[in-house]
Amino acid sequence: MQTTNMKSSKSKVRDAKRKVSKATEKKSFDRPTLIALSYGFSPADSPQISKKDFDNYRNFDDPSADPGATRESAPFCYDIAEKTSILRTYLENNWENTPHPIEISLKKPFPGSDWRRPSEHIIGLEILGFAGSMAEAIIVRSAISILEEEGYSDLTIALNSIGDKDSVADYDRMLSNYIRKNVQGMPAELRTEIKKSIYSLVRNKDPKFEKWATEAPKSMSFLSETSRIHFKEVLEYVESFDLPYIIDTSLIGCPEFVSHVIFEIRQGDTVLANGYRYSRLSKKLGFKRELPAIGATIAWKKSKEHAPQAPAKPRFYLIQLGFGAKIHALKTLETLRKAKIAVIHSLTKDKMQSQMGSAENARVPYILLVGQKEAIENSVVVRDTNTRVQETVFLKDLPEYLKKLK
Repeated sequence: MQTTNMKSSKSKVRDAKRKVSKATEKKSFDRPTLIALSYGFSPADSPQISKKDFDNYRNFDDPSADPGATRESAPFCYDIAEKTSILRTYLENNWENTPHPIEISLKKPFPGSDWRRPSEHIIGLEILGFAGSMAEAIIVRSAISILEEEGYSDLTIALNSIGDKDSVADYDRMLSNYIRKNVQGMPAELRTEIKKSIYSLVRNKDPKFEKWATEAPKSMSFLSETSRIHFKEVLEYVESFDLPYIIDTSLIGCPEFVSHVIFEIRQGDTVLANGYRYSRLSKKLGFKRELPAIGATIAWKKSKEHAPQAPAKPRFYLIQLGFGAKIHALKTLETLRKAKIAVIHSLTKDKMQSQMGSAENARVPYILLVGQKEAIENSVVVRDTNTRVQETVFLKDLPEYLKKLK
């Protein structure tokens, strides 16, 4: 009886996902939402921010986590109320009982938010329930694609990592020791800021305080082995995006709930997107276990409006095996997205069997296979799901090849 119930439950999940997929196909979306959809982010209704969500600011000692904070004054703390509302929605809608990870795109600002930018378009991307470095890769890649399609060029990616809870604790201790030894030689203005938060020393970009910020301990020096590997993998993904990137040790966020990788996407001195992991926030909100969570905000000036479009029905499922293959899979997805070829994928999955099962449930006529060999050769294996006949195609030729398939 128990086995039957388990099968029935899995069947219901598959049926629900098919219904969502069909409903999505019937709707029309703006260009940024379609781009996010191509990377796996399903459009969702933005949650209403409640008074309780705003009250959560009071749970944090960091002064940058303040209800009056702005994207300029506290780029990684101003949106705690948004993150809180997302996690509250997770509980209220019983998302823990749905397949993970949960990838959603949300229009910003959320209802109930007290900040407005009428000259901007703003979209949020969120991944809940996945701790791997691919989450950062998907979000950063999606943000770049959205900005480039909106006409932005000469983009730079800035990154830092503060690691996990233990890494943050070690960094906090060493930074406190440094300040204690050097505080008497610091300007009065800087001492005042440090009294509010020791991280003000690192965040502050005033040239007058550069000496102390430069000599202060760096968060990356205290990463645990797991955090170091995680950051290394993120950097390998970022390197494959063919954009310049820098390590900016001033990107700290609010260490009371921010963890691991923190990033910004800039054009010159203008920050167009930023993101971070906020997994530790879930425990502060009463979750029994820490929920892996990462989010990004992308904001751009309004340009020419584009008519909403319905997403194309996917005919291909992309399967990847191995870390190098995941990097190549992201390149493949971006190539096909630009060619307006819809592809289903499970980039957060590692095992061949689970990906093949998802491909079968999707009932697509073709599977695209990427392994280590294809990553090295810059190719993709195209397999007909009915005949099992397959052919290896170079990535540069793949869009035209797929368009000719019946």
